[in-house]
Amino acid sequence: PAEPAPTTGSATLHRATGPLQEPLLALTQPVGLGQPPVQVTLTVYGPAAQLHSSMRQIDRTLVVAGLVLMLLTGGLAWLQVRVGLAPLRRLEAMLAALRAPQGAGPDVARHLAAPTGRDLQPLQNELAGLLAHNAHVVARARAHAVDLNHALKKPLALLSAQASAQPQVPSSEVRHQVEAMAQLVDRYQARTLSDALHAHPGSTGQAVDVRDCVAQLLRMMERLHAAQDLEWVLAEATHGPLHWRGERADLEEVLGNVLDNAGKWAASRVRLTVSIAVSASSSVPLSTQGGAGHTCLCLDIEDDGPGMTPEQLQAAGERGVRFDESVQGSGLGLAIASQIVQAYGGQLQLRKSEALKGLGVRLEMQGLVTVARGKPG
Repeated sequence: PAEPAPTTGSATLHRATGPLQEPLLALTQPVGLGQPPVQVTLTVYGPAAQLHSSMRQIDRTLVVAGLVLMLLTGGLAWLQVRVGLAPLRRLEAMLAALRAPQGAGPDVARHLAAPTGRDLQPLQNELAGLLAHNAHVVARARAHAVDLNHALKKPLALLSAQASAQPQVPSSEVRHQVEAMAQLVDRYQARTLSDALHAHPGSTGQAVDVRDCVAQLLRMMERLHAAQDLEWVLAEATHGPLHWRGERADLEEVLGNVLDNAGKWAASRVRLTVSIAVSASSSVPLSTQGGAGHTCLCLDIEDDGPGMTPEQLQAAGERGVRFDESVQGSGLGLAIASQIVQAYGGQLQLRKSEALKGLGVRLEMQGLVTVARGKPG
């Protein structure tokens, strides 16, 4: 018996069932016989078991191949993600090391300089810059705390000594020392606020008229050291407008500390020279305006005092170091001035003055915004 099959048209393959109910495949082909042609349907039967077995084998092979391909694709994807994220894991390990008790030390940028991959290098550089800046801010905050602690010791020690020497301390003396401490607190608070503007030194603050600031400071120093009858000389190696972008309070504090130190040690003369020179320090890249991309403001302060020995020049920048206790001061002036100058991408240099034979201090500060042509500095 066979399933109904078409009698016309092309050859057709269909299923059938044999006498023993075995599965068969039937191929039905219409043909024409005799003259005139008589349409006859020819059907050929064959066992279907072998074909069904082969098809099941093909199905199993396809399923196994599909599973193997899926496993291989998943494994390759996992390996690609594993290898691709390896730089991120190295970067994560570097950042985790920064939080360890020993940390990475003061050189955070060098710690993050280990290669992690070309694609992550820009992110790594930005993180290194951010962490280095944060470390710098923390170091400055600690330095401010140390400076304030050191500066407050003197008035507190004076009050303690007077309280030990006599039962009652005069109210005028107490008020004087309290006012001195309040001024110190206000001063360091102002410095802390100024540090907040140093995230991008040279790009914040108004343009400061350098000549006006210098002239005011020299007049103030003349009054402050009037008893010594010193000659305060301002020498300019450039002409025309001269402006510096930064905080005026910072420039006044730097010059004030150095000029005050020169006035304490000078015998008869202090000279301040204002000039412009090519920057020799690039520790902090700054953006300047007015064509002053590679120039900086230079201030040379010289006196005709005893000067310093080479050993004293090496130790002069350390906090709290004083070479003569008979001269009033806290030993913080040069250290504070150097710190502020470095915040503006500059440097402070100490040397022997060739002209006046005393101490020479050279201040180089980036942020110059107006360059005037004049005699070379």
